[in-house]
Amino acid sequence: MTSTKALATAALLSLMTATPVFAQAAIQEPGAFAFYYPNRDVLNGGIPTAAENLEAQGPAAIRAENLRESGVAAAYGAPTFHSHSVRYRRR
Repeated sequence: MTSTKALATAALLSLMTATPVFAQAAIQEPGAFAFYYPNRDVLNGGIPTAAENLEAQGPAAIRAENLRESGVAAAYGAPTFHSHSVRYRRR
């Protein structure tokens, strides 16, 4: 009998101290957020997507990624040519 009273008291105390928890939207206007930040992830609180990370690396990285995805570039990457490495012969 005493264990039942103790168990009931413990259950009652835990119910009184528990607070209800409701899910809240991370971003209140996901459509507007996606419009203004197209390369951000709406579902994960606005963290950058792979496209934004690629943009941050610059145009050379974007070109290399496009070549890699199209199958033109080899698995190790496309060769890069620099104008200063070309040598001209004088006659």
